[in-house]
Amino acid sequence: MSLLDMLLKPLQSRVVTRRYPPHTDVPDRGRRGTPQLQPERCDASADCAAACPTSAISVEGRADGNTVWALDYGLCVFCGRCVEVCPKQAIAASAEFELAARRREDVVATFIVRRNT
Repeated sequence: MSLLDMLLKPLQSRVVTRRYPPHTDVPDRGRRGTPQLQPERCDASADCAAACPTSAISVEGRADGNTVWALDYGLCVFCGRCVEVCPKQAIAASAEFELAARRREDVVATFIVRRNT
């Protein structure tokens, strides 16, 4: 086999990879997806952060009066306590459950909660 034949062989073979995912996965009933914040409804009471058993949620005030709300999906166990305790129903469990990321900071959702003026 010549060097040219060795170089052309991969181009002549069929594709061996498959599309991911092969079909759309839907979580079973009773399972929660990722918590999603609706910042316009949030009152920054931090009840969600207090209820989180893994401290995945942080709520920090800023000097400008606004609040930074952050959820670390790497720490979240999807228990739904934050959804249950939010007085303004600003957090909802979504149908999203695939959280693959290449960088650690890509699994942290951060929102600026604007103060009501």
